Amino acid sequence: MNEDAKKIAFISCVNDEEMYAECVRYLRHLDMPQGFSAEVVPVRGAPSMAAGYEAARRASSALYKVYMHQDILLTEKSILRRMVEVFHANPAVGLIGLAGCRHIPADGVWWESKECYGSLWHVRHPEAMELMQKRPVPHVGIEVDALDGIFLATQTDVPWREDLFDGWHFYDLSASMEYRRRGLRLMIPYFEKPPCIHETGCKRLDDAWEKTRQIFVAEYGREL
Repeated sequence: MNEDAKKIAFISCVNDEEMYAECVRYLRHLDMPQGFSAEVVPVRGAPSMAAGYEAARRASSALYKVYMHQDILLTEKSILRRMVEVFHANPAVGLIGLAGCRHIPADGVWWESKECYGSLWHVRHPEAMELMQKRPVPHVGIEVDALDGIFLATQTDVPWREDLFDGWHFYDLSASMEYRRRGLRLMIPYFEKPPCIHETGCKRLDDAWEKTRQIFVAEYGREL
Protein backbone atom coordinates (compact mmCIF):
# COMPACT_ATOMS: atom_id res chain seq x y z
CA MET A 1 0.00 0.00 0.00
CA ASN A 2 1.37 3.42 -0.98
CA GLU A 3 1.59 5.80 1.97
CA ASP A 4 -0.11 9.18 1.75
CA ALA A 5 2.36 11.70 3.18
CA LYS A 6 -0.40 14.31 3.54
CA LYS A 7 -2.87 12.21 5.51
CA ILE A 8 -3.31 11.80 9.28
CA ALA A 9 -5.29 8.79 10.54
CA PHE A 10 -6.94 8.93 13.97
CA ILE A 11 -7.24 5.36 15.22
CA SER A 12 -9.26 4.36 18.30
CA CYS A 13 -10.62 1.13 19.72
CA VAL A 14 -14.28 1.88 20.41
CA ASN A 15 -16.79 0.30 22.79
CA ASP A 16 -18.59 3.47 23.92
CA GLU A 17 -20.24 5.25 20.99
CA GLU A 18 -21.35 8.32 22.93
CA MET A 19 -17.89 8.93 24.34
CA TYR A 20 -16.23 8.34 20.97
CA ALA A 21 -18.63 10.76 19.26
CA GLU A 22 -17.49 13.48 21.66
CA CYS A 23 -13.86 12.58 20.95
CA VAL A 24 -14.46 12.98 17.21
CA ARG A 25 -16.22 16.32 17.71
CA TYR A 26 -13.02 17.67 19.23
CA LEU A 27 -10.96 16.21 16.38
CA ARG A 28 -13.06 18.14 13.87
CA HIS A 29 -12.02 21.43 15.48
CA LEU A 30 -8.25 20.87 15.33
CA ASP A 31 -6.11 23.01 13.04
CA MET A 32 -5.01 20.80 10.15
CA PRO A 33 -1.54 21.37 8.63
CA GLN A 34 -1.84 23.00 5.21
CA GLY A 35 -2.59 20.51 2.45
CA PHE A 36 -3.31 17.65 4.87
CA SER A 37 -6.44 15.51 5.16
CA ALA A 38 -7.76 13.52 8.12
CA GLU A 39 -9.07 9.98 8.33
CA VAL A 40 -11.07 8.82 11.35
CA VAL A 41 -10.65 5.07 11.94
CA PRO A 42 -12.79 3.53 14.69
CA VAL A 43 -11.99 -0.10 15.49
CA ARG A 44 -14.99 -1.92 16.95
CA GLY A 45 -14.98 -5.38 18.46
CA ALA A 46 -11.19 -5.59 18.83
CA PRO A 47 -10.04 -8.50 21.04
CA SER A 48 -7.24 -6.31 22.45
CA MET A 49 -5.76 -2.86 22.03
CA ALA A 50 -2.69 -4.19 20.21
CA ALA A 51 -4.80 -6.32 17.85
CA GLY A 52 -7.15 -3.44 17.07
CA TYR A 53 -4.31 -1.03 16.45
CA GLU A 54 -2.41 -3.52 14.31
CA ALA A 55 -5.44 -4.16 12.09
CA ALA A 56 -5.93 -0.41 11.61
CA ARG A 57 -2.23 0.15 10.97
CA ARG A 58 -2.24 -2.36 8.15
CA ALA A 59 -5.44 -0.99 6.63
CA SER A 60 -4.57 2.74 6.64
CA SER A 61 -2.58 4.45 3.90
CA ALA A 62 -1.82 7.48 6.08
CA LEU A 63 1.83 8.21 6.75
CA TYR A 64 0.96 9.80 10.08
CA LYS A 65 -1.12 7.73 12.47
CA VAL A 66 -2.48 8.88 15.81
CA TYR A 67 -3.48 6.04 18.13
CA MET A 68 -5.66 7.50 20.85
CA HIS A 69 -8.14 6.46 23.51
CA GLN A 70 -11.82 6.94 22.77
CA ASP A 71 -12.10 9.02 25.97
CA ILE A 72 -9.52 11.67 25.00
CA LEU A 73 -10.63 15.18 24.08
CA LEU A 74 -7.87 17.07 22.28
CA THR A 75 -8.19 20.70 23.36
CA GLU A 76 -4.91 22.01 21.90
CA LYS A 77 -5.94 23.07 18.40
CA SER A 78 -2.34 23.28 17.13
CA ILE A 79 -1.42 19.75 18.22
CA LEU A 80 -1.34 18.32 14.68
CA ARG A 81 0.79 21.13 13.29
CA ARG A 82 3.18 20.72 16.21
CA MET A 83 3.29 16.97 15.67
CA VAL A 84 4.18 17.31 11.99
CA GLU A 85 6.79 19.98 12.77
CA VAL A 86 8.52 17.67 15.25
CA PHE A 87 8.48 14.75 12.83
CA HIS A 88 9.80 16.84 9.93
CA ALA A 89 12.60 18.29 12.07
CA ASN A 90 13.54 14.92 13.56
CA PRO A 91 13.39 12.00 11.09
CA ALA A 92 14.69 9.66 13.83
CA VAL A 93 11.64 10.37 16.02
CA GLY A 94 9.25 7.48 15.54
CA LEU A 95 6.77 8.10 18.33
CA ILE A 96 5.26 11.25 19.87
CA GLY A 97 3.14 11.29 23.02
CA LEU A 98 1.75 13.64 25.64
CA ALA A 99 3.05 12.00 28.83
CA GLY A 100 5.84 9.61 29.68
CA CYS A 101 9.07 9.02 31.56
CA ARG A 102 12.79 9.37 30.95
CA HIS A 103 13.65 5.98 32.46
CA ILE A 104 11.32 3.00 32.89
CA PRO A 105 11.53 1.45 36.38
CA ALA A 106 12.54 -2.20 36.61
CA ASP A 107 8.96 -3.19 37.46
CA GLY A 108 7.61 -1.59 34.27
CA VAL A 109 5.34 0.93 36.04
CA TRP A 110 6.24 4.07 34.12
CA TRP A 111 4.41 6.60 36.30
CA GLU A 112 6.55 5.59 39.29
CA SER A 113 9.66 6.82 37.47
CA LYS A 114 11.58 9.66 39.11
CA GLU A 115 11.41 11.65 35.86
CA CYS A 116 7.89 11.82 34.46
CA TYR A 117 6.84 14.58 32.04
CA GLY A 118 3.63 15.99 30.60
CA SER A 119 0.34 17.40 31.80
CA LEU A 120 -3.34 16.83 31.06
CA TRP A 121 -6.74 17.17 32.63
CA HIS A 122 -8.37 14.09 34.18
CA VAL A 123 -12.14 13.74 34.62
CA ARG A 124 -12.70 10.99 37.18
CA HIS A 125 -16.20 12.01 38.29
CA PRO A 126 -18.94 14.08 36.58
CA GLU A 127 -18.16 17.78 36.90
CA ALA A 128 -14.88 17.05 38.73
CA MET A 129 -11.77 17.75 36.68
CA GLU A 130 -8.25 17.58 38.10
CA LEU A 131 -4.88 18.46 36.62
CA MET A 132 -2.34 15.68 36.23
CA GLN A 133 0.91 17.60 36.29
CA LYS A 134 4.28 15.90 35.90
CA ARG A 135 7.57 17.71 35.29
CA PRO A 136 7.21 20.58 32.82
CA VAL A 137 8.28 19.80 29.27
CA PRO A 138 11.09 22.09 28.02
CA HIS A 139 10.30 24.41 25.11
CA VAL A 140 12.34 22.18 22.78
CA GLY A 141 10.43 19.09 23.91
CA ILE A 142 11.87 16.15 25.82
CA GLU A 143 13.12 12.76 24.68
CA VAL A 144 11.81 9.89 26.82
CA ASP A 145 12.07 6.11 27.12
CA ALA A 146 8.33 5.43 27.41
CA LEU A 147 5.07 7.11 26.43
CA ASP A 148 1.58 6.70 27.83
CA GLY A 149 -1.01 5.23 25.47
CA ILE A 150 -3.66 7.93 25.70
CA PHE A 151 -2.11 9.53 22.58
CA LEU A 152 0.62 7.97 20.43
CA ALA A 153 1.50 9.54 17.07
CA THR A 154 3.77 7.85 14.54
CA GLN A 155 5.55 8.68 11.30
CA THR A 156 7.11 5.20 11.02
CA ASP A 157 5.11 1.99 11.14
CA VAL A 158 6.18 -0.62 13.69
CA PRO A 159 3.97 -3.68 14.31
CA TRP A 160 1.99 -3.82 17.55
CA ARG A 161 2.87 -6.89 19.63
CA GLU A 162 -0.53 -8.53 19.57
CA ASP A 163 1.29 -11.85 20.00
CA LEU A 164 2.25 -10.85 23.55
CA PHE A 165 -0.32 -8.33 24.70
CA ASP A 166 -3.81 -9.75 24.26
CA GLY A 167 -5.62 -7.35 26.60
CA TRP A 168 -5.78 -3.63 27.33
CA HIS A 169 -2.60 -2.96 29.29
CA PHE A 170 1.08 -2.35 28.52
CA TYR A 171 0.54 -2.17 24.75
CA ASP A 172 1.90 1.40 24.98
CA LEU A 173 5.04 0.48 26.94
CA SER A 174 5.58 -2.37 24.50
CA ALA A 175 5.28 0.04 21.56
CA SER A 176 7.79 2.35 23.26
CA MET A 177 10.26 -0.51 23.55
CA GLU A 178 9.68 -1.76 19.99
CA TYR A 179 10.40 1.68 18.56
CA ARG A 180 13.53 1.97 20.66
CA ARG A 181 14.66 -1.49 19.56
CA ARG A 182 14.68 -0.13 16.02
CA GLY A 183 16.81 2.85 16.98
CA LEU A 184 13.91 5.31 16.86
CA ARG A 185 13.38 8.09 19.39
CA LEU A 186 10.37 9.01 21.52
CA MET A 187 9.39 12.63 22.16
CA ILE A 188 6.94 14.73 24.16
CA PRO A 189 6.45 18.16 22.52
CA TYR A 190 6.06 21.36 24.49
CA PHE A 191 2.59 22.84 24.91
CA GLU A 192 1.81 26.01 26.81
CA LYS A 193 -1.30 24.45 28.36
CA PRO A 194 -2.38 20.85 29.00
CA PRO A 195 -3.31 19.64 25.49
CA CYS A 196 -6.15 17.28 26.33
CA ILE A 197 -8.86 16.11 28.70
CA HIS A 198 -8.93 12.43 29.65
CA GLU A 199 -12.36 11.23 30.74
CA THR A 200 -11.06 8.28 32.73
CA GLY A 201 -13.81 7.69 35.23
CA CYS A 202 -12.89 5.45 38.19
CA LYS A 203 -10.57 2.69 37.04
CA ARG A 204 -8.59 0.29 39.21
CA LEU A 205 -5.62 -1.90 38.43
CA ASP A 206 -6.73 -5.52 38.28
CA ASP A 207 -5.32 -9.04 37.97
CA ALA A 208 -5.16 -8.68 34.18
CA TRP A 209 -2.96 -5.59 34.60
CA GLU A 210 -0.55 -7.48 36.88
CA LYS A 211 -0.40 -10.47 34.54
CA THR A 212 0.39 -8.18 31.62
CA ARG A 213 3.00 -6.31 33.64
CA GLN A 214 4.81 -9.59 34.21
CA ILE A 215 4.70 -10.36 30.46
CA PHE A 216 6.19 -6.92 29.78
CA VAL A 217 9.04 -7.41 32.27
CA ALA A 218 9.77 -10.89 30.93
CA GLU A 219 10.07 -9.56 27.36
CA TYR A 220 11.83 -6.24 27.95
CA GLY A 221 13.24 -6.37 31.50
CA ARG A 222 16.87 -6.73 30.43
CA GLU A 223 16.54 -3.58 28.31
CA LEU A 224 15.17 -1.33 31.04
